[in-house]
Amino acid sequence: MKKLSINLFLSYSSALVGFIIILLLARILGAEKFSWVALGLAIGGFIVPLVNLGSDRTFVRDAIAWSHAGLVDELILSNLSQRVFVLLPISIVLIASIHFFTDKITDTVSLVSFSLWAGLIGLYPSSWFDYSHDVRRQNLIVLGERVASLLLIGMFYYYTQNAPEILLIGVCLLATRGFSILLQIKSWWSHHATTPFHLKLAPPRQNKDGINFHVTIATVANAFLTNGNQLLLASNDNPTELSSYSLAFQMMMIAFLFQWQAIRLTSRSIAEACRSQSEILRSLAYNASLLFVGSAILAFVAWIAIQILPHFLADPRFETMYKFAIPLCIWVVLAGVGLAISQHNLALNQERFYLLTSLAGAVVTLLLGFVFIPDYGALAVALILLFVHGGIISVNTIRLLYVVHVREA
Repeated sequence: MKKLSINLFLSYSSALVGFIIILLLARILGAEKFSWVALGLAIGGFIVPLVNLGSDRTFVRDAIAWSHAGLVDELILSNLSQRVFVLLPISIVLIASIHFFTDKITDTVSLVSFSLWAGLIGLYPSSWFDYSHDVRRQNLIVLGERVASLLLIGMFYYYTQNAPEILLIGVCLLATRGFSILLQIKSWWSHHATTPFHLKLAPPRQNKDGINFHVTIATVANAFLTNGNQLLLASNDNPTELSSYSLAFQMMMIAFLFQWQAIRLTSRSIAEACRSQSEILRSLAYNASLLFVGSAILAFVAWIAIQILPHFLADPRFETMYKFAIPLCIWVVLAGVGLAISQHNLALNQERFYLLTSLAGAVVTLLLGFVFIPDYGALAVALILLFVHGGIISVNTIRLLYVVHVREA
């Protein structure tokens, strides 16, 4: 619990700086121009799982199977090599496809920069630090990244008068995140590795070296669940509504940060508990309860913040956030419980089922989005997210209890 408290403090310090960055962008750019940032965040939501390749959910499980430190180092090098390899074609496809959204070179560079800035979180070596019980070290580096980004934005905004600020902000955010990733990799290697660092790019291999295709595809499907309808909302030709929804969705990160820190710190204990039949349900009850209570408290904080934000942003067009605040708050609480359930399912090697439910959820989400978003806009996005994700969590809970029952028989 002490480690969780320290890491939550560091994470929320980083989150606070991150929120300030987003809020400053919204205030500086206004509801209409901020839609480019919102669109970049939505696109980045698809890049994250494609670059992560399931490492955040299965690397620790795979790594604890090895007892020799040198073998873990090789596992990590192979894991990183495959993820960097995948990043290259993703970047090329992104640049080539941006012309569907804009034909201006400044807008193109801005959108690519914001998309990669959001997407490169998938290249964070978070699972390495989880395995080594050294989450605090990474959180400190990420906090430094956020502070540096904020300072750069302030410098460019106040001292650069003639250049388009959205372009400069996007480029400097991307550069800072890239440097942060290099620093995280160097830090882990210098403190935990026992072999020299050597990176050799290689295409991903299915379900090896902490890479898991089933989890990757499922996570991309989950990105359609959370971000796909935001792209449909962007096509509604109502940039201010997209900006409002994106800002409200970012406020849900208050709860998401707690959820992911809790899972990161317990992922190893969950994997170990699922090796013992008598510990599975106890582990599930503890983690699900912790995530439910913590998420409920933080969702209430996010709801209060959404009521206040439009006044700070000095743009009445952001007031539409009120309409979909409650569905998003209920959703984020359910998502916390769902995260605990899915992590136990993955520890029990239920990747295929996790994949099937995620794919089904993505299909249903997009179908409902095509039907309802043109008429009901962002409110439809929030309600679809709540009900479809709630259904997926229910199905995964039934599956987990069934697997536990079969193992007891």
